[in-house]
Amino acid sequence: MNNIFKGLAFILALGLGFFAKDIYQIVQISLANNELKSDIEYCQLSTTVCTINDINIVLEQDVVSPMQPTSIEVSWPNNNDEQLWIELEGKEMSMGVAKFVLSNQGNGTFSGSLLLPVCHSDAMTWIGSIQSSNGTLPISVRMQR
Repeated sequence: MNNIFKGLAFILALGLGFFAKDIYQIVQISLANNELKSDIEYCQLSTTVCTINDINIVLEQDVVSPMQPTSIEVSWPNNNDEQLWIELEGKEMSMGVAKFVLSNQGNGTFSGSLLLPVCHSDAMTWIGSIQSSNGTLPISVRMQR
């Protein structure tokens, strides 16, 4: 029995040694991505208007509830796109990327709704962006049960 553990430990050490460089690179890339995300100043969406470069964003609620649609409105002057795209991903927990479309209502006003999935934690932050052919706006949304 003792020899089996020694054999497994030897194989494990050999495998870790063989893949050590790859493991190190993956960890470094992951840490670099987290640092880049934390350096970005996100517009925290709420019922208070958030303004980035003369673009106003307002949410129907200060805190979004999971599986409950929440209206969002973006006032983007001189933007004639037919729609804007929103991409959000969980900051504290990986839950994939949630994608939404905002429709042009005329005069540079876009509206739509967010419907975020249920997560295991009671509260979390979703970070992402509003995208247009004119640029990208970094946003964050607070979700709570």
